Amino acid sequence: MRVVLLLLCLEGVAAVAQIGSTETAASAASLNWTFGVHRSQPSFSANVQGSKDGKASLADTDSDLGLQREGGPLGAILEYKSPAHGFRVTYDAYRFQGEQTLPRDIALDGVPYASGSPVHSQAKLQVFEGLYTYKLVSQPDAWVGLDLGAQFLKTNLSATNLALGSSQTVTPSLAIPQIGISGWSSGVEGLLESRVFYHYFTYRGATLNRYGLDARAYLYPSFGLRAFYEASKIKVSPGSSQGDLDIRLDSKIYGLGLVIRF
Repeated sequence: MRVVLLLLCLEGVAAVAQIGSTETAASAASLNWTFGVHRSQPSFSANVQGSKDGKASLADTDSDLGLQREGGPLGAILEYKSPAHGFRVTYDAYRFQGEQTLPRDIALDGVPYASGSPVHSQAKLQVFEGLYTYKLVSQPDAWVGLDLGAQFLKTNLSATNLALGSSQTVTPSLAIPQIGISGWSSGVEGLLESRVFYHYFTYRGATLNRYGLDARAYLYPSFGLRAFYEASKIKVSPGSSQGDLDIRLDSKIYGLGLVIRF
């Protein structure tokens, strides 16, 4: 609901900015680069059970570790567009923290934690994404394209058994191919822009579903506000490249930012 309200506010901002504009569309059309910074509010949950390389894991980031978002993470985006192609690079860094008494026995990368143990946990997640878009159908105010790229996840998870004083750190990394379709449209003489996308990938028991919406409203041809939302689900079944692990990852991200076209 908050995302819908933010998008409606952006439309109102653009409508006000349109008053008195005569050369806005021509100016916006010549601006091929976009750089932006944003603050996001992510929610993330993961469930893992099974083993890899002889090390057992059984844990849920919500019910077992109680991980919650820490602060308001910052990120950045850089885009380039031409009549036939587009490029997009993004970076985000998230932090999560939790502390609670374990409701059951768990294990992290071969290290057991007994039920009833007080555990403090921290997670840092860095996300890099590079995306190329080939525009299948292109018009001056809209296009539909094929997305090809990859998302790289670098994780640092630490857990401390407060009763024993022992701690552990695991640093898994994951590269996720991004394949799908996207659509873009503009209006109000180039002061409003919106982009939607859907990505799907499956390979050797691992499946990704990811979708999102990105809306922008420009007060001037080169300076504007941005609101975005995206959600993703990753399922990794035993026997995949992750050994005998059964992994479920769910995330939702929404945020606000500033963008500059040049």
